[in-house]
Amino acid sequence: MNMQDEKEKIDTLRLIVQEAENTGNLPMMTAILADDLTVIAPGAPVINTKAGGVDFLKSWFDAFKIEIRYVSQDIEIKGDLAYEWAIYHQTTTDKTTGEKASEVGRMLWIYKKYGEQWLQHFIIWNTEN
Repeated sequence: MNMQDEKEKIDTLRLIVQEAENTGNLPMMTAILADDLTVIAPGAPVINTKAGGVDFLKSWFDAFKIEIRYVSQDIEIKGDLAYEWAIYHQTTTDKTTGEKASEVGRMLWIYKKYGEQWLQHFIIWNTEN
């Protein structure tokens, strides 16, 4: 396994997530989620399935216009798991009220390799402000 090639694949996935969130493109996001996805988000119940993750994203995309940027800090690959630590900067605009909110936070995404494809396996984040 060429580690540089694998890290480039992870970089591509992060850019897909960023584009999907910025455009509200649920099918684009759904395509890179593992069936056994786990999501741990601040102030929300733990999500333990891809279907639950898709429902969460749909509710988020329906309610908000999202502007987000991820800045990767490190990617570590061990076997069929890849760990990415990053910082995000996000502004959301409520689609009903127009109210804006901004936050900065840290995230850990764990990707799992299924055959030749990396998928998001664990999504964990917290806010810094």
